[in-house]
Amino acid sequence: MKYATIIMLLLPALLWAQELQFRQEYDSIPVEINGWQTFSPWAGGESESYPEFCDIDADADLDLFIGNYVGFITYYQNVGTALQHDFHLISRAWNGVDLNNLIYFGKSAPRFCDLDGDGDLDFFLGDGVGLIHYWENVGNSSSPNFVFVTDSLENIDNTGKSHFAFADIDDDGDFDLFMGNYYGNIQFYRNEGSPNAWDLNLFSSQFAGIDVGNNAIPSFIDIDADADFDLFIGNMDGNIWYYRNDGDSVNYNFTYVTNFYDSIEVDWYAAPEFADIDGDGDYDLFVGRENESNIVSPGDLFFYENVGSPSLPQWELVTKNYVSLDLGQRAQNRHADIDADGDQDLFMANRGDYISHYENVGNQDSASFRWITDTYQDIHVSGANIVLKDIDADQDQDLFVGEALVPNPPYPGLHLYQNRGTPQNASFSLYSSNLVPQNYFVAIIPDLADIDGDADQDLFITDHEDTRYYFENIGSPSSPSFGNPVINWWFGAFTPDSILYNGLYGYCFYDIDNDGDQDMFGLPYSYSYYYTNWVWFYRNIGTQQNPIFSLATQNLLTFERQQSFSGIDIFDIDDDGDGDILLSLNLDGGIYFFRNITGEVSAPPPVIRHPRAGLQISLGPNPANPVVVASFELRVASNMSLDVYDLLGRRVAELASGFHLPGEYRYVWDAGNRAAGMYIIRLNTPQQSLSEKLTIIK
Repeated sequence: MKYATIIMLLLPALLWAQELQFRQEYDSIPVEINGWQTFSPWAGGESESYPEFCDIDADADLDLFIGNYVGFITYYQNVGTALQHDFHLISRAWNGVDLNNLIYFGKSAPRFCDLDGDGDLDFFLGDGVGLIHYWENVGNSSSPNFVFVTDSLENIDNTGKSHFAFADIDDDGDFDLFMGNYYGNIQFYRNEGSPNAWDLNLFSSQFAGIDVGNNAIPSFIDIDADADFDLFIGNMDGNIWYYRNDGDSVNYNFTYVTNFYDSIEVDWYAAPEFADIDGDGDYDLFVGRENESNIVSPGDLFFYENVGSPSLPQWELVTKNYVSLDLGQRAQNRHADIDADGDQDLFMANRGDYISHYENVGNQDSASFRWITDTYQDIHVSGANIVLKDIDADQDQDLFVGEALVPNPPYPGLHLYQNRGTPQNASFSLYSSNLVPQNYFVAIIPDLADIDGDADQDLFITDHEDTRYYFENIGSPSSPSFGNPVINWWFGAFTPDSILYNGLYGYCFYDIDNDGDQDMFGLPYSYSYYYTNWVWFYRNIGTQQNPIFSLATQNLLTFERQQSFSGIDIFDIDDDGDGDILLSLNLDGGIYFFRNITGEVSAPPPVIRHPRAGLQISLGPNPANPVVVASFELRVASNMSLDVYDLLGRRVAELASGFHLPGEYRYVWDAGNRAAGMYIIRLNTPQQSLSEKLTIIK
């Protein structure tokens, strides 16, 4: 027994002797937003998303490429079918083409087109300075191999960003080119060559007299099934202009219809893309976007399903977060068990003044998050930087919100919302909007930790002038009282070679080595808004009462592409005894998830797929005489209904309804009082509706 005790005492040191290891996972923890489960919730979001659908691997379904503000390309492979799409993130920095020399142009706008008529897709990339870069596909349709050809396709002269579209506008068998420019016009380059030998020449510098104000982003599609191309143009205001083609496939004649198509508004830089994503014979609509307005709204890619017909579309907004969880610029997240059910819920904020709540509807070791609201308890603080801690030892979580104000003065304040509800039902009331007054610069980034081992929470604040404040809690766990600030306290708490001279965009404390004291993690500020890639880890080599921080590494995590970060949160999301990391992105607005796998040898957890790709219902026996069992599995928590209909569409039985947790379900229907014949059993969830025919024999 004494040997076991010695091993337990040595366990923290043994764990620390192993190098910390984290595995980035994009889709192992589901997130459901307003009835839609995003494919890769932890993919990091997108800034100025520019979607392009194409069948890149010739497997008869559409894959997805997304350009973005920084200049990378995100690639999602459709691992489902043409009827049941299921996107799997392959890369946040697609390496099908070499973009190393092009990233500094930014604003990548990918397009695939068989411009040379050889049966495979070539690749074209617009950028932020008006160029079109061209890669020829020297492979084939199922195994593409892109070889760089030129940075300036056909010496095309464009003003500003290169948003473009290919379309055979005159039905002569080859592709013409349309370039949207910064001023809201479209340049038309007619292909005067052939399908196999293209020759693009400027035909009009303002196609059809079109002017959409600024940043024209064109898309051609036959939206009314009359065999000619209609024209949709997104602009910087976040709207879509619609021009109907009243001519024919050879002789186009565009008529202005509206500058606010279907009342769609996506904040900024609407980038429309049409695709029959569900194989039902009509086009669905996807709109890329950016959120740079004063009120920052979540969303990476808006998806509007066509619930009408090929000739008369009717749009239904399905989700604003089609592939990932995107909170909006300067995202930040924090955890708290806000409902006292034993698992950690998430609270998120962005550059705006809203706080979002995502409830953990899974459990302690198998998290599954569901969006609840973007206006949590109607709390509004400009540029909210949030922390939740039980500051008064009453067993419920209180909320600290750092304010961001530009310019100074007035100076931002630290808001404290005291939880006057219960551990199960939080109810926040503003206690103070300036808890620790100082002349903070621009923004307050707070955190709390018991840094001196006296069982109460001390307060730390960094502002955007890189001034760091430490407020010791000189009260008690139940009656907090913060003393006078110690400015730039880390000069005394850090070893000389570990002092951080540049600012922190985010930071947190966590005992990562399980030795009883608080370690520190930080995101050093960079003057580059787009590239940092730093996560610094400071190990506490002092004691619980007297911390001494020593820089262990400036590169705790590795990343596929460059980006900047705006927040870090560490907690044990899978209840395995170690700290996992959620890292929020500054520009792209999403979150990265890194699972702590230090000392593990097991394989990654299985990927949880989108409910539209995996929801199935089975009936047995079928035919039934007269009892049948309907079986199905819910991948995520969801409202649902299970009903029986006759062939006239009348509901004859309700088998189940209401909110259901993830799991397998079986419901029995006894049709003894019903006539023999055919019936329909229908399973409905917010994500999908499935029907199965049932035969009753007697």
